Amino acid sequence: MASLLRSIISIFFGKFAGLVISILFTPILVRVISQSQYGVYATVLAGFSIITLISKGGLFDATRKVVGDGKDDSHRVSKVVSISLLIGIVYALLAGIAVLLSSKLGVLPATYVPYTWAIILVVFFGNVYAVARAAFYGIQRESVAEALNIGRQLVYTSVALLLAYIGYDVVGVFTGYVFSFVLLCILGLLVLRRSIPFKMPSRGDVSEYGREIVSFGGYQLIGGVSAMLLYKVDLLLVEFFQGQSSAALYQSAIVPAEMIWFVPSVIQAAFLQHTAHLWSNGDIDTINSNLKEGFKYAVLALSLFGIGLFTLADPFLSIYFGPSYSASSTTLQILLIGTFFLGTTRVVTPVLHATGWVRESEAITVAGLCINLVLNVLLIPEYGIIGAGIGTGVSYAAIFAGNTLLWKRSPLEIVSLRWVVRLIAVQLIFLTVFYAIVSSFSYSPLVSILVFPPFGLLTFLSLNVTAGYIPVELIRKFLHKVQLDR
Repeated sequence: MASLLRSIISIFFGKFAGLVISILFTPILVRVISQSQYGVYATVLAGFSIITLISKGGLFDATRKVVGDGKDDSHRVSKVVSISLLIGIVYALLAGIAVLLSSKLGVLPATYVPYTWAIILVVFFGNVYAVARAAFYGIQRESVAEALNIGRQLVYTSVALLLAYIGYDVVGVFTGYVFSFVLLCILGLLVLRRSIPFKMPSRGDVSEYGREIVSFGGYQLIGGVSAMLLYKVDLLLVEFFQGQSSAALYQSAIVPAEMIWFVPSVIQAAFLQHTAHLWSNGDIDTINSNLKEGFKYAVLALSLFGIGLFTLADPFLSIYFGPSYSASSTTLQILLIGTFFLGTTRVVTPVLHATGWVRESEAITVAGLCINLVLNVLLIPEYGIIGAGIGTGVSYAAIFAGNTLLWKRSPLEIVSLRWVVRLIAVQLIFLTVFYAIVSSFSYSPLVSILVFPPFGLLTFLSLNVTAGYIPVELIRKFLHKVQLDR
């Protein structure tokens, strides 16, 4: 438990720093480039994300899982990392050739053609960079992996904003994106070399570990591509049916909606390698205990940030993106409901994957993607970005339901319905109180953002401490640490 907590804390601070960078980057970017350019940026970035994800072949999760299985054997770890690097390079070369041919044959959409070489460079250096970070995750030195990622984000955002500001617009933004991967890939390999020696693997090593890495990565790829399309296909369909301005509005709803699963994503990132290690040692009781705690804190975090953002959607969008983006507030509220379900699911899925249920879980994600596609195609032409939000929200809920049923079928202990109902009931009380207070007063967007969140935090803490979901000892330790820091 101490090891898991240490990993969660490392990932938390890393992802929190990344979130802060993203929070600062977006409002500056939308003021440096026009709304239509932001729509192009969002659309191209969605395509970038899909292509680079496919090119990785699930290597990030496969590497950290296989390394985590036997992290105490340094010789084995070295072999696994070397094989993963080799596989990553092969995948990158194949993907790069495919992108180049698609561009030459006119298969690649015209929007992406100017960025062909940028895509190829990100694919190659991104694959090697991903394996380097995964290796540190696998040996449970997540702090190193997160430090590398913070560095990459800082390089990307600073170079992108500088080039966009001096007149290179979207091209400048993606130049910064490519440069960040090249630089941090080289740095990541140098840092990795000091901790894990790697060399060209032998044929025997490839036979021993390569199949497991490729197999697990393949299932992760299916689910990962489905999940990525799940997050991006609605944006691409909005751009197709409604144009770039609508895509920009929908992107302004997606960005904050995805921010609220920050804590679940931290837990998700720590659970896979830790659960794999516990499962290989037959320690199911600890897995059950970790899963219940992770589920609880995921619900609490999603409730705190989700309810706050749901209630203050309009003033938040006006302040963060600008008054012209407040038209997406209803879409944001719809997405937040669905994001609550998907955010909770993110805690459960890595445990299912590490304990042998990867195929079934990924099949559920594929089914959710199909639901998303059908609903978005039906709803977007008629209802625009609100229809996209409804279709996506319903698919998120369906994925949650499917993984819950899978959890019940697995050998793991599922949390009791009574315990869940009581936990959710307390959060609904928080929603009722906070929404009623905010609705009773009329302030400017800036004043609302400054005044209501502190009140909401106090209300949330009071209710959940009283109900016993947030231990008083935890708050006391935090306050004591603050006093020592002073």
